Amino acid sequence: MTTTIATGTVPPQGAGPAAPVTPPPTTEPAPVAPDAAPVTGKTAPPAAEAAPGAPRAWSAKAMRALVVAAVVCGVVIAGIGFVGSYDALRGLAERRGFGTFSYVFPIGIDAGIVAMYAIDLIMVSRRMPKPMLRWIAHVLTVATIVFNANAGQKTPAEDPLAAAMHGVLPVLFVAVVEAARHLIIKTNRLNMAAESDRVPLHRWLLAPWPTWTLYRRMKLWEIPSYAQMVTLERDRTVYKAWLQHKHGRSWKKKAGAEALLPFTMASYGLSVEQSLALPQEQKEAEAARKAAEREREAEAAEREEQLKLTAEERNAAARVRRLEIAAQVTTAEHRITAETTVAGAESRTAEATAQAQAEVARATAEAEAEAAAHTARLTAEATRRQAERAATAAERTAEREAEAEQSAAEVEAVARAEEAQRRAAEDRRKTAAATAEAEAKERSAAEERRRTAEADREAAAHRARTRQAEEQAAEAERRTAEHRAAEQKAELAAQEAEDMARLSPRERAERKVARMILAAGGDMSMVPLAAVEAELNVGRTVAGERRQAAADLIASGYTG
Repeated sequence: MTTTIATGTVPPQGAGPAAPVTPPPTTEPAPVAPDAAPVTGKTAPPAAEAAPGAPRAWSAKAMRALVVAAVVCGVVIAGIGFVGSYDALRGLAERRGFGTFSYVFPIGIDAGIVAMYAIDLIMVSRRMPKPMLRWIAHVLTVATIVFNANAGQKTPAEDPLAAAMHGVLPVLFVAVVEAARHLIIKTNRLNMAAESDRVPLHRWLLAPWPTWTLYRRMKLWEIPSYAQMVTLERDRTVYKAWLQHKHGRSWKKKAGAEALLPFTMASYGLSVEQSLALPQEQKEAEAARKAAEREREAEAAEREEQLKLTAEERNAAARVRRLEIAAQVTTAEHRITAETTVAGAESRTAEATAQAQAEVARATAEAEAEAAAHTARLTAEATRRQAERAATAAERTAEREAEAEQSAAEVEAVARAEEAQRRAAEDRRKTAAATAEAEAKERSAAEERRRTAEADREAAAHRARTRQAEEQAAEAERRTAEHRAAEQKAELAAQEAEDMARLSPRERAERKVARMILAAGGDMSMVPLAAVEAELNVGRTVAGERRQAAADLIASGYTG
């Protein structure tokens, strides 16, 4: 394996200046930038090109030789130690009465030690350390050392040198394993650019209680870097000294609670900068919470307004449906009324016609009968009177012949003839009057027939007007239905577009008013505020704002 020396500064996770860290040599080559110049060979650059004062880099061959030597020596130490431990532990087990189990007892102890150390090294290399495994291996190693120290002919108190000789090889094995474990941990930390999470032993010895508080904070607040924790403590100490220098005596009272926050928040693992920034962060968090609360309230208000608008739309749709049904009922009533009126007029016309015809026929028959009877009477009377005059004339002639000289009688006869002629003229006059009356009745019947025909024409015209009104009503209803369907389709398309655009209720309301203005010809003045108030169920001020925003929206190119 090749190796280089990586020297750098790992930035701490907390605030404060970073502490320089110079890690030991690693077993992996350092990464090379893509645009760096190629390096020939496997060794580091020559010392002449290195920075002044920098240590000379080890060659890859030298590092491989050291690694091989360490591995071989470790295996030799482990082998010798296990062989010597096996003999010593087997003899001790036999003397302690283990019997045949004494042959496998040393193997179990040594195998347990190797297994625990091996598993610990594997988990450390996978960055999943389990300290309990390591401590179990240490306990088994201590037990092996104790067993080996007591395996001699004399007790450790009687022969301390022999006891030390029995325990030195297990101690060397433990040292080799710990060295390998330390190498793996450090290599992983360098590869991860992480710092040490262990508090050095010298700090425990020099300052036990402050070290304990530092260690406690590291574990409680999961601060993985010891260097970072030291930086936090140093910054806090420097900040304390600065406050003392600035305020002098009673510096805690003079500094104020906000300036003392770094000491209050020290037990929570916060740095000086984080503690001092806490009030501003809390104010910003409070402002953010208030802004979020206002936003939630605005969203709730928008949802409430949307619910109101939805309810109003449902009410408007129901109102429109009711008006449509009322219009249909009114149209049907008008049609039925017209039909009833026409039927009544036709019935009355037929009755009047029949009655007029019957009256004319009766009047004509009566006039004709009366005229015939009157004529017959006049004729009979005239005949009778003529016969009487003839008889009288004959008699008078006879009398004139008999009495030619009776002039008085003759004069009377002439007078009677004149009377007869006068009566005949009277009869003719009466006949003419009857005829005139019959003609007047005939003219009345004709006038009645004319009025009946006029009523028929008026009924036909009324039926024509009724049919035309019905056709116009049907055409208007059809146009209204087409217009309503087009409006509903356009409204649905607009709502779908608004849903896809995720518009707010206010923007939806503005677009609805814009569509109303477009439907009215594009003139904002043609849409009164009362209509906007009724459509959106808002006050006059809000209605004016929505109408103005809709006009601006149309001016910007909105077409619905």
